[in-house]
Amino acid sequence: MNFNKEQSLAVRHFTGPCMVLAGPGSGKTTVIANRIMYLTGECEVPPEKILVITFTRTAAEEMRERYRVLAGGEQGVTFSTFHALFFKILRYAYSYDSSNILTEEERTRFLRDAAQKAGVANFLDGDLIFALSSEISCIKNRKGEMTARPARSVGTDKKQFEEIYNEFERILRNEKKIDFDDMMLLCGRLFDEHPEILSYWQQVYEFILIDEFQDICPLQYELIKKLAAPHNNIFVVGDDDQSIYAFRGADPKMMFEFENDHKKLKEYERVTLGVNYRCSESIVDCSSNLISHNKRRYKKVLKSGKKGFLKTDTVMYREFSDVGKETMYVVNMVENLIARGIDESEIAVLYRVNTQPGMLVSKLKERNIRFVIKDSVPNIYEHWVAKNIFAYMELAGMQDTGRTYDANNRTVGRTDGWRELFLQIANRPTRYITRESLRRQDLSFDTLYAENRDKAYVREKLDKLKYDLAILGKLPPKAAVGYIRKAIGYDGFIKKYAEERMLDADGLYEILNELEASAAEFATYADWKKHIEEYSEALKKKTAEHKEKESGVGLLTFHSAKGMEFDTVFIIDASEDYTPYWQAATSAEIEEERRMFYVALTRAKNRLFVLHADDRFGKKREPSRFIREAKLKRQ
Repeated sequence: MNFNKEQSLAVRHFTGPCMVLAGPGSGKTTVIANRIMYLTGECEVPPEKILVITFTRTAAEEMRERYRVLAGGEQGVTFSTFHALFFKILRYAYSYDSSNILTEEERTRFLRDAAQKAGVANFLDGDLIFALSSEISCIKNRKGEMTARPARSVGTDKKQFEEIYNEFERILRNEKKIDFDDMMLLCGRLFDEHPEILSYWQQVYEFILIDEFQDICPLQYELIKKLAAPHNNIFVVGDDDQSIYAFRGADPKMMFEFENDHKKLKEYERVTLGVNYRCSESIVDCSSNLISHNKRRYKKVLKSGKKGFLKTDTVMYREFSDVGKETMYVVNMVENLIARGIDESEIAVLYRVNTQPGMLVSKLKERNIRFVIKDSVPNIYEHWVAKNIFAYMELAGMQDTGRTYDANNRTVGRTDGWRELFLQIANRPTRYITRESLRRQDLSFDTLYAENRDKAYVREKLDKLKYDLAILGKLPPKAAVGYIRKAIGYDGFIKKYAEERMLDADGLYEILNELEASAAEFATYADWKKHIEEYSEALKKKTAEHKEKESGVGLLTFHSAKGMEFDTVFIIDASEDYTPYWQAATSAEIEEERRMFYVALTRAKNRLFVLHADDRFGKKREPSRFIREAKLKRQ
């Protein structure tokens, strides 16, 4: 096989530590697979002495298959993820089996229990459970140090968080469960307390190769450094410019630490793969312009290996007045590209967070354009905010139906789901209806009036609600949503709700804005409801199809797109608050956001479309600063 000079240097590295800086599309997988061949062939290293580590099972299988093809069959080399390696070591030492590994369902349940015991009822919300889980994982990845907790954390103060953390750990120990982060902590303790066990594994694996090294966390690095000693035959491949997993504990500083730890050794070598064989020259240029604004990085001069190869390559930046026009531009362009012969699986739409492509999913479905959702796209219509809005509208439609009566012709209940709907919105906004009242199975306006006969302020709220429901029943969907928000006061409830839970109210308002924009397309609530049901069914189906590896236009977050490549890429919502994301405040966080955008840009081989909408569901947004930094010109 033909290698360029730098690839050849990396492939033929033998003993001692080596760091390969591999830019996008520079052939890092080829280098790793061929270096294994070089070690087992020309250097006569026994295959069973070689350990290749990746971050996902998929990547490990792909690397194994690449090597198998080159070697002409299985040769005994170990291909593993970090977690599989650490669990293997623990299994030998402590006889763990798969039943000891914490499942996601168990993790959620234990976190809820821990939060409730700490008196933090807010964590009954799924989003907050996820945020708490991420914080705990991040701390464990940094060796369990509480000081590693993010400065902005959701829903708890320092004392509450420590109580939750400690209670969660107590539950894990009682249930004899370990999570992936515990595997690392326990391995570290095992190596420290039993040097003879560490020595055994050091002799098992004398040559260690690590892919995507920029994604390593401090604890993983510490364990691998111990495992690689005393041979120090450790070969790492990565790109600090593509380190985008800080939320998992990844830290690009580990690449600098690796060099500081090993460059004193005479065998140490650093190789930079600077030829990008994936991207056109214009894509390489704009992505290089962007990433040069990061301060803490290895400086690299990258060039395209496709210079002059494709005359149709395009980097285009366009602005639109609103997200609806941006969406239709993407749909029209995708349809046009497919008509011109571009395979739909060679087209991708990338976005910063998975809440962004809702409208796009609807429009692709309307045009019968096949698509595959890489990430789980949250169904906005299943969010509790949306369910509250629907509850108001459903109640308005059934105000005089579904009653049951006693012998004296008094209303004693409803049989049509009225009670369940009413419970959702009873005190949203506050109407001072007590929990005891809401527990009644015969809940109705009549019972509420009777129970609050001495509370004029509650009866006034009930009168206002009945009046509001009567008005709602006469309004088209968009006007109805607006009435619920302003006249009924739901926006005020959201503001108070977010403040009490230390959440971002803007995110909840955006859901309301998107609901209002969706409702505007329909004349009646029945029509809107039918659309919602069809959309929800399509979303479930497309997510299931992805698992079955169906083909279609790819819809992916920046994170999920990493490691992939497409003929044509659309980056939507290239706006401040999305990229960089609104939560990024420190210089380190902004630099990671810039790396994410860099990853997104470099997924495109031949065509790149970067798009911005001035208005997204009623909220004005400015173009991302990254557009200017990449020197993209509006067209």
